[in-house]
Amino acid sequence: MKNILLIFSISFAFSNLITPEDGAILNRIHVLFEWKQIPEAISYDLRISEDENFYSIIYETTDSSLAYIDKNNLSWQKTYYWQIRANFNNQSSDWCTPFSFTTTQALSSSSVNYVNESQYQAGVTVFGAFFNYFSAGIDQTGKEIWNSGTNNFVYYSSNSFGNVFGCNLLSGAENNLPGMEISFQNEIIWEEPNDEFLHHDIIKLPSGNYLGIVETNSLGPIPIGGWTASFQNLGFQADGITIEFPWIGDKLVEWDKDTKEVVWTWSTFDHFSMSDYDQFGGTWTEAYLSLRYDWTHVNAVIFDESESAIYISTRHLSRITKIDYPSGEIIWNLGHEMPSGQVSMGTEIGFSFQHSL
Repeated sequence: MKNILLIFSISFAFSNLITPEDGAILNRIHVLFEWKQIPEAISYDLRISEDENFYSIIYETTDSSLAYIDKNNLSWQKTYYWQIRANFNNQSSDWCTPFSFTTTQALSSSSVNYVNESQYQAGVTVFGAFFNYFSAGIDQTGKEIWNSGTNNFVYYSSNSFGNVFGCNLLSGAENNLPGMEISFQNEIIWEEPNDEFLHHDIIKLPSGNYLGIVETNSLGPIPIGGWTASFQNLGFQADGITIEFPWIGDKLVEWDKDTKEVVWTWSTFDHFSMSDYDQFGGTWTEAYLSLRYDWTHVNAVIFDESESAIYISTRHLSRITKIDYPSGEIIWNLGHEMPSGQVSMGTEIGFSFQHSL
């Protein structure tokens, strides 16, 4: 009786690769590799190369899961090829047909100086730049690992669910910085209707609706101060009484996530006294030059679901405010003591012109 040895070659098609997709253009160098499960496979070999024939392999690994994140081996402005093979109890499959992807260019020239290297925290720092309208993420060494590409996106904030919020420059538009939520792949998830000028912050509420800071205005007096004569030379009364000059305040606006209709608002003109204004930061000097007074300059908003409360930072009043939601009633103001008496706590802290919460 003859013994017959059968040898099987196991192969599978390129369709088992999921991401990065073939020909993808990536705005990051921390890259997720993901593939489909192969029946009865116990692990998978992954390899990455700078050439399609895999003569120059820059990294290879074996993993029992269906995904792997590479954080150390990829660079900007490079084209890479990747493929996998499945490992079984006694043999491995052929390598699958490879996919390719290309990384774009880095946008920042960041660097890091350690004050105390033993105390730095692992993770990624993400920032937005208003001067040339881009955003980027850097690791602990200052190496750029993600950026917003060419879409002029300026990062405001993100949350624990991976939501990324910011604005996008629309050159020439009246409201030229519409707020939006994007993915880290630069896909637009949601964009506000841009009926008013949104600035500084936009967040997503637990309901799924969006809350942002928009500019609003009202006429008010020019208070008496070191700037009085300058305004009077322009023809204003500048007597602290006459309602004659445009004051720029802020309004919180909540938009329905589906219809984008406004469902809730809160205005500084309704809740703050105009007898309170900055006297030390030069805002009235700036008003003389711009012919409008940047009164409140709210620059950050946070929602606390456990207390159903909103916190805002009002830079030009050097004030932090806790607001009951949805009633809109002020629970407390913390900051500098001012003529209205609305600030009830924190007058001894002495912070001013803060820019975050």
